[in-house]
Formats: sequence, C-alpha cells, structure tokens
Amino acid sequence: MPRYLIVRFSSIGDIVLTTPVIRCLKEQIPGCEIHYLTKKSFADVLKGNPYIDKLYTIDHDINEVVEDLKSNNYEAVIDLHNNLRTRILKWKLKRKSYTFNKLNIEKWLMVNLKINHL
Repeated sequence: MPRYLIVRFSSIGDIVLTTPVIRCLKEQIPGCEIHYLTKKSFADVLKGNPYIDKLYTIDHDINEVVEDLKSNNYEAVIDLHNNLRTRILKWKLKRKSYTFNKLNIEKWLMVNLKINHL
C-alpha cells in the first residue's frame, strides 16, 4: 500500500486550504495511506479529517519525528510549506518529493512594487 506524507506546519488558514489536496490524493490513488505532519498547536484542525490515516505533530523541531517518518517508507513527500525546515526534512527522508511553489517573490513584487509577474 503506497504511503504519502503531506507537510504543512502552520497557519490555520493555509492548513485548511490543504484539505482538498488530501481528499484528491486519497480519491485518486485507491488504497493509499495519507500521513500528515504539522505543528502540535494545529493538530485539532486536522484530527477529524477522514482522509488522514495518521497525523504526526512537532512542538519545535522535525527531529522529534524524523525517525518515525523514516520507518514509513513513503512513496513521496508532498511539501505544502516550502521552507528550510521542510527541505531538511525531505533531505533526511530521502524520498521523492513534490513542492508547492508559493510564488513569494512574485507576490512581494506585486504588493510592494506593483510589478505583476503572477
């Protein structure tokens, strides 16, 4: 059974916006197992999600769970946070990964300089 790890650490609104990704993955890959990693303070947002098979949480550091995550032999890691911590996590897990490009530079240019590269 293929297992996938979805990672989004924070921002309650952004975590809520990841729920279609969880549902679509579960519906498009029959029999897959979805694990989700977030900060402990946001776990309640995801606990009732019927598409999540296992919820991992951290207080401060990915090293709190990295050994448990390694043992799951994920098919892929889906990085919806895209920061230094998630890059380190993907490197430590040594699994295929997909990352969402948040277009931070393009958004900054639009908001601050009114240059639209979006």
